[in-house]
Formats: sequence, C-alpha cells, structure tokens
Amino acid sequence: MTILIGHPTGNPNAHHAALAHFETGRLAAFCVAWMPGALTLQALERLPGLRPWTQRLARRRFAPLADAPLVQGRWREIRRLHGRYVRGDDECVDQERVDQERNDWLMRTMRRHAGAKAVTAVHGYEDCALWPFEEARRRGRACIYDMPIGYYPAWRERQAALVRDYAEWLPAGVDISGGDVRIARKQREMELADLVLVPSVFTEETIRRFMPNKTIALAPYGVDLNFWTPPPPPPAEPTGKLRFVFAGQISIRKGIPDLIKAWTQAALPDAELELVGPWQMSAAALAALPPGIVHRPATDAIHLRQHYQAADVFVLPSYFEGLPLALLEAMACGLPALVSDVCARPDIVNEACGRVVAAGDLDALVEGLRWFGARRDSLAAMAGEARQQAELFSWVRYRRLVTQAVLPYV
Repeated sequence: MTILIGHPTGNPNAHHAALAHFETGRLAAFCVAWMPGALTLQALERLPGLRPWTQRLARRRFAPLADAPLVQGRWREIRRLHGRYVRGDDECVDQERVDQERNDWLMRTMRRHAGAKAVTAVHGYEDCALWPFEEARRRGRACIYDMPIGYYPAWRERQAALVRDYAEWLPAGVDISGGDVRIARKQREMELADLVLVPSVFTEETIRRFMPNKTIALAPYGVDLNFWTPPPPPPAEPTGKLRFVFAGQISIRKGIPDLIKAWTQAALPDAELELVGPWQMSAAALAALPPGIVHRPATDAIHLRQHYQAADVFVLPSYFEGLPLALLEAMACGLPALVSDVCARPDIVNEACGRVVAAGDLDALVEGLRWFGARRDSLAAMAGEARQQAELFSWVRYRRLVTQAVLPYV
C-alpha cells in the first residue's frame, strides 16, 4: 500500500503531504524537479553573485525528506533555472510555456512510476495530475487530487469580472485566457479524482458549485512555528509609523487595486504600506503608487520574516485563495491581520487579532485600515492573539489530517 506523489517545484504543503505518506510507510516516491541538498546549497552560496539566488532556492530543500525515495529531473531543472538567472526573473517572456514544460515532465515521470506494482494511489496537483491519473484509473488505482486554491471554473468567473473592472491595471500584452486545453485538463483532473484534499472551506465551496457529489476532505495547512516567530518585545508605548505589510503576488487577484484605493481613502496619518512580492500589474500602476506605499521585490524566507517582524499589521484583500501560507506565517510572527473572507474565516482571524471583510468591499477595507489606525495602543495585545491563533495550525496537524483522509484509498 504505497502512494506516488509529485509536485513540480516542491512547496511547504506538498513537502508535508509527502512527509505524511513517508512517516506512515506509504510513500512510493516523491517526484519533484529538484530538491537541492544542504551541501549543494552551501557550494552554490560560495559562488560569486549567487548568494541571493541560492537563498531563494533554499526554499526547495526539505530536510525531513532527505532519506525519502525521490525521483528528480535535476539537470533539466538546473538548466532551466540557470537560464532564468541569466535573463533575470522579469525577462522570462514566456513563463507559461516554461512552467508547462516542467509540468509535462512531472506528468510523464509520474505516469511511468504509477505502473509500479507497489503503487496503490497517485497523489497529484492541479495542472500536473492528468496523465498519472489516467494511468492510475487504467490500472484500478486511486486518484488523490490536492487543490491548494479554489476550483478553476470558479476562478474563471471571478477573473472575467476583475479583468472588466480593472483592465487598466493589467500588464501590457498579458494573456489571461488560460486556453481551452488548459481548462479542459483541469476539469478532467477533477473528474478523475476519487478524493480531493482542500485547505479551506472556501476551496471546498468552489468545487461543490460544479461537482456537488465529489468526495472532499478538509486539511488546513500549517506553519513552521520555530522559524516564523515574533520579534523581541516592543517598547511599552508604540513609536514611529504604523506599518502595514502585504506579501505575495502583487496582482488584481490579490486585491491590490482595491488596497491601493482604500489606502488613499483611509488617509492614515504617519502610516506606511509595504507591498512585498513580484509586481504583476501594469508599469503605470507601479509608477503611480500613492504616498505611503512602497514596493519591495520578492525575497527569501529569512528576509520576508524580517519584513513581518518590522510591521504592525498584515493585509491581504484577495479575491480568490485557498489558505494563504503568507497569512499563517505573518500571524506566527505576531501580526494581526486584515483579510478578505476568501482568505480566512473566524476560526483563523477572529475579532481579537484582526478583521475579516468581504472580498471586493472597498468601503469595508477602508474602514478596516482606519480601525487599525485608531487602535495603535492595542496592537501588542492583538499580536499575542495572532500568534496564539497561528499555533493552532501546525504541520503535524496537517499531516495527521492528510493521513486520515487518504487511508480508505490505499
């Protein structure tokens, strides 16, 4: 009874899903483009000019899986990353094609290994599951589909409205169609799934709208509570600016146009909003950022933690999510949160550590910013509550829920 699992790059939730299978002795193999080891990262860090790139690459390493059975496309991925490094992240003009080539490699690899006699189930992710799922079905084996974000048909509906309402915010020349082939692939993956793992009620709701009878198991993500930690205790009285921070893709999906508008309307005195992440909107929007908002490029986990620890409030007014890891990481660092209702429900962000507003409700977002602005003396207490809430979401709990969910299928 073993499970074949694969993810194109490896991220925290995929790592811990694979670890859940490994800990229970059910991992056939974890297929991933490249999971660099500690010695490799140390060697790369010594090369001139590669230290920042290596620090970001380090996110792919996951020590608990070092002794697990891995299937990697190491040299192919190294060539791809080298080309991207030489060009620079912003000069990869056809990222969609590059990503799909990597996804196709993963699907071919998993399809080949799905034929092993010991494999009783295949655990796949969106855009990377179709071919191994088809092979698993052909051999009478279970298909476990992992959905970290809402179901794509629901996103297409939301996306159409956002593109209409925020057309001037879109980057020039971007193709948001997704293509009929891609849409059909996602739908077929869902149809083949015997079990769907979701991290949030919102994700489950988007699936039920289109497939009400699908078997779904809720397994909220966790956070590394030893790494994502609050800063040392602040002074007794708050000093300096009130600092809000956003982290993630800076895009219309994440509600950034609303956040920028709300920031201007809120007109908070002595406050700053830091947007940390890759800019995925128009150059004109970046050039026209209002006073008090600064943009920082994507960074490694160590520096992102520093951004959190220097801030007072985390903000994420997204239109479409699953369970954002950035939210849990920020709360673990002691940040109260202002988020939309597609990011969190009261079981995550309660009244003691933040505010939850309806996605797209500009007035509520303005009011939320002002609410924090009027409660600067309460931030220390809210920070403690935020950390306590984050402590409820451990990766140990996530792995236990995954194991319980997949047990009937292996």
